[in-house]
Amino acid sequence: MKKCNYVSITEAISHVKSNDKIVLGHGAVSPILLLEELYRQRERLFGVKIFHLIYLGDPVHTRLDAQAHFQTRAPFITGGAIRDAVAENRAEFVPMHFHIIPYHFLPGGGYEPDWAFIQVTPPDANGLCSLSLASDYTLPAARAAKRVIAMVNPNLPYVYGDNFLSVDEIDFMVEAPMENLTIASSPITETDQKIAEYCTSLIGDGACIQVGIGSVPEAVLSKLHDRKDLGIHTELMTDAIMNLIKSGAVNGSKKGVLPNKVLTAFAMGSQEMYDFMHNNDDILLYPVDFTNNPFEVGKNENFVSINSTIEVDLYGQLCSEKVNGRQYSGTGGQVDFLRGARYSRGGKSIITVHSTAKNGTISRIVPSLSAGNNVTSGRTDVDYIVTEHGIAHLFGKSERERALALCAIADPRFREELEKEAYTRFNIKKIF
Repeated sequence: MKKCNYVSITEAISHVKSNDKIVLGHGAVSPILLLEELYRQRERLFGVKIFHLIYLGDPVHTRLDAQAHFQTRAPFITGGAIRDAVAENRAEFVPMHFHIIPYHFLPGGGYEPDWAFIQVTPPDANGLCSLSLASDYTLPAARAAKRVIAMVNPNLPYVYGDNFLSVDEIDFMVEAPMENLTIASSPITETDQKIAEYCTSLIGDGACIQVGIGSVPEAVLSKLHDRKDLGIHTELMTDAIMNLIKSGAVNGSKKGVLPNKVLTAFAMGSQEMYDFMHNNDDILLYPVDFTNNPFEVGKNENFVSINSTIEVDLYGQLCSEKVNGRQYSGTGGQVDFLRGARYSRGGKSIITVHSTAKNGTISRIVPSLSAGNNVTSGRTDVDYIVTEHGIAHLFGKSERERALALCAIADPRFREELEKEAYTRFNIKKIF
């Protein structure tokens, strides 16, 4: 085993050169101390490219005084500062399915990284460091990068799976005993509860579940504690999943992929959840080219994915990443799991959406997607759409049938207007 190469943060970052390409660790292992030091050394650097998805620290690399030094590229964005940077052309949004991202780092993939900035646990007796709360694209980036700088944080949980680097694979290690990055659960509204009731009616015993982040998935999971033999194959581990496991509803016995184990790609939540994951070999983290690969997902029978969207048109097309033409998030793993559920025997994909926005003044079910809003998930991939007014099952339906099913779950204040458009567009006879 190679001796751990511990250096100061200043020395580690001093090796970064102009025009280098960097990948940042994801979510709860955002390497904030490394990025802050890179920002402090910015005056000697130009044209440095920085790639990341969810970043939980202060995005100093998107500040106005960093514009000449750093070029941010992101297939998923969160937080006002990064959204503003994209809108103002100080950062670039890169459309990409989540499960494809590791291939982006390979030769010929378009972004061959010079550096991976990551957080890891201290090495174990075998010289292995756990990447803890993010394997997803973080581990593939570290394996693909020419050099790796790791913040060694003893407060991180030690998490199993395909989630390890040897000290031999790390060029510079920096002691960084910082507090873990946590996020609070989303508040659940009455509308969320109504949507969750419809969703849970579609989920039986033995289902294998994937959920996205947000209040509706949390509400759905809270209503499944009476189910039996559930499995978890997801991209994101949350507190709501932890609570479902603790309820006894999850044992993974019916899973086709890594049965009896909880499979995820990354985790964000409370310190309680991180403590629950620590040294828990029932929970495995793997890169997204495995967890989100639709063909792998489809090996689980009765797979149910639950994700959300922003806008649905009468064809069943979804925009899940823009608001009024402004980039708000990204594609993420939505399409990965829509398609994975389709490959699953007995599988279902559920898209949830509040029927209105802006205090009920606009409908989220619309005749056509708003100007500037792109299609995230095509109509051929969409299965169930659920609002607080009901369930529209679209898969296998004609255009006319889809449009009428969507009108039926729209807010009543907008339903007649949508029906008129549907009947005109699809030449259906009805007198209003």
